[in-house]
Amino acid sequence: MDIIRLKNILIYARHGVHQGENELGGQFEIDLECFTDLRKAGRADDLAQTVDYASIYNLVTKIFTQKSYKLIEAVGETICESLFQQFDLEKVIIRIRKPHAPMDAILDTVEIELLRSAEDYA
Repeated sequence: MDIIRLKNILIYARHGVHQGENELGGQFEIDLECFTDLRKAGRADDLAQTVDYASIYNLVTKIFTQKSYKLIEAVGETICESLFQQFDLEKVIIRIRKPHAPMDAILDTVEIELLRSAEDYA
């Protein structure tokens, strides 16, 4: 199976449980792996035969910024569902990092990872 990866998408958004997160917002980082068959596109050298990664990027950033979610798990689930609705994908892995999560801890980042397949949305 082939993979289209978008690594470390940086997005400013207003997601979080705390009021300050929704008012001030913060920086988020997203990694996305979209599993699909790329042989047809590779043989034809034709954008119409593949999943356009610019379209994936545009969808992810639109969903991530159009609404405030309490949980990054919820925005991640919404992104996965939309990806399967709009593109011919077999599997998606999304990682969402919140580097400045408001917690009393010393760490690099907080990250969630969702693994979804087309069957999850059939």
